[in-house]
Amino acid sequence: VIMDEIYLGFREQAFTLKAEDINIYLENDEQVFAMIADIPIKQNIVTIFCSFDGNVSMYYSNGKFNIGLGEKEAVRKAAISLLISSGQCLPYMNLYEDHIIDESVMQVFLFYRDGIKTKKINIKDCKTKEDKFINFLIQNILTAIHTN
Repeated sequence: VIMDEIYLGFREQAFTLKAEDINIYLENDEQVFAMIADIPIKQNIVTIFCSFDGNVSMYYSNGKFNIGLGEKEAVRKAAISLLISSGQCLPYMNLYEDHIIDESVMQVFLFYRDGIKTKKINIKDCKTKEDKFINFLIQNILTAIHTN
């Protein structure tokens, strides 16, 4: 997969987000304030970014991008639901080391008070209930984007 420079720039910028950038005060270390998910689709990578201030964007490895998706209420609700619910999966996730793109699996990055946790999920063969749950929450955002 050839990665467009615009795509790589948007994705890189998303990884710099801190809770204070969106005026979020985190009361505990189970609160997720942002998520990045890299999803391999055909010969591309689609990256979904969402944050607790209602921002939802999609970046495509071919250089296309959709920003401001969270302005639609159904999309914003699906994203906030993911951020609220996904905190329970943090204990099952791995400590963040890097965000090198893996074209073979969905990679999820959850931003919380102590940093970032990550998990690689094979969408076609979700093994654990946590993988299935995170995939379900992400699919809800995609469905809301495609139907609104």
